[in-house]
Parts: sequence; C-alpha cells; structure tokens
Amino acid sequence: MNSSRYKLIEQHIDSFPVLPATVSRVLEVTNDPECSAQDLMEAVMPDQSLSLTILKIANSVLFGRPKRVESIKMAITILGFNEVANIALSKALFNSFNDLPKQHQPFLDGFWQHSFFCGMAARKIAVDLDYARDIAFMAGLIHDVGKLVMLQTFADEHTPPVWLLRHSIEEMLEEERQLYSFTHDEIGGQLLSKWHFPDTLITAVASHHHPESAEQEYTYAYIVQLADIIAFYSCNPQMIEDEIVSTILGVLPELPKTWRKRNLPFQYDAITDWFNWLEENKEQGEHLKSVFSV
Repeated sequence: MNSSRYKLIEQHIDSFPVLPATVSRVLEVTNDPECSAQDLMEAVMPDQSLSLTILKIANSVLFGRPKRVESIKMAITILGFNEVANIALSKALFNSFNDLPKQHQPFLDGFWQHSFFCGMAARKIAVDLDYARDIAFMAGLIHDVGKLVMLQTFADEHTPPVWLLRHSIEEMLEEERQLYSFTHDEIGGQLLSKWHFPDTLITAVASHHHPESAEQEYTYAYIVQLADIIAFYSCNPQMIEDEIVSTILGVLPELPKTWRKRNLPFQYDAITDWFNWLEENKEQGEHLKSVFSV
C-alpha cells in the first residue's frame, strides 16, 4: 500500500470546503418533516443559480410536464423534497471542481457527458423496475466523482484520457489500487460521506463497481453499475462488437447471476430497451449538462 498517496488523498478530501450555507439550509429543511414547500422555497431562493437549475430540471422532458413550470414552489412540488436536496448537493459538488486545469477541459466535457448519460440510464432503469428515480439519477450522475478528486490530487500524473474516459474494467481498478492504494469509487464514497450525502447515494457510488460488496442499500449500486456501462457504449458506439447485450455481458459476465442472487429482476431484452431509450434521448443529457453548469 502506498501510504504517502493515501495520506495525500485523505488530506485533499479533508481540505474540501464545507457545504455552502444555502445547501446546508436546504438539507435542514428537507430533513424536517414539519417543513413545507414554502419553507424549502425560501431556503432555495437566495441562490439564483440553484433556483434556475431546479426550475430547468422541473421543466425537463424527463418529467413529462404538459405545462411549463414557472415558479420555484411549483418546481419543488413536482420534484419533491428529496430530489431538490439531491440537486442542491450535486450542484455544490460540481462547483467544487471548477478549478481543474483548463487543458483537461476536452476530457472533462466527455466525463460529464458520460455522467449525465449514466444518470439518465439509471433513472430509466429505476422507473421501469419501480425504484426511486431521483436516487437513481443522482447516483448515476455523481458515480465517478472520485476520478475528479484523484485528478485534482495527482494532476501531474493522472492521465485524463485514460482515467476519465475509459470504462473501469477490473484490470483498471487493480491498476488504480496498485498506483494509489485505493480506487476512484472508494474515494467518491469518502467524499460523499464528508459532505453528508444520504447513505443510499454513498453506497451506490462507493460500490458501483462491486455492488455485491454492499450489505445494505445495494439496489442502486447494481442499477448504477449497469447504467454506467450502458452510458459508456452510448458514448462510444464504435466499440460495440456485435449487439449491445453480448457486448455488455462480455465485460460483466456475472451480471445476470448477481442480479438474480439479490432478487432483482433481470431480463436480457430490457438491456436493449434501456440502451435504445438512451440513444433516443441523448439530447436531454446535453440539456441537463448545461443546466447543472448554470
């Protein structure tokens, strides 16, 4: 174990700023069962950027609104307290990486595109399997945040094309462990813990490459693992060798068995349907990426 690198990453996580006051207030309100949509609106309104993000997400076609949402209070009613809290946390998380070197921008654009596609795929899977769509979307969106922490900490040696854009097969995870004594999913879990993200999201991020290791709250780790690879091939269609199901099972051959072992509904045709849905809705991923960067 490379203890010096481990200490560096721990120090970097410890140095992350505390949550912005607006986000802390949003979490306080959403965790209080006696608070109302009016209370949450008053917590959100001082942050114009967050308010605009919430409005735009409420108006996204992902939510299928027949009429335009014009007010923050209506957006909160549509999205729900949990989704608003997750949006506030995730936007704050995004903002904490604004100082990454400019030369990495092309790779960061690809990284965020994959992240939003993963969030969308995870949300679609959750909807079809009757799990919480807001948790799935946010878990997919922030699943690789540990890669950004590693890029910040080891900027001179962490090669963006390799570490940001490639799918982390087992060999790459082992290489990360050999080089840094930890993997990006573990680091992501540590950062989310520091920022008091919900346990469900922490587990989904920290275990998305090995969901079988999660003892509790494991469902979203499995969903994100599958959404991750669906999003990767959506971003890199030239790498699909035959058709999408056989390509994915070539990388994750244990997928059907592990899902069924956890009593999760697994169907081969569903993978094709989810991939095709993402292909048809890619523009929404680009739209959501622009929303969060407001």
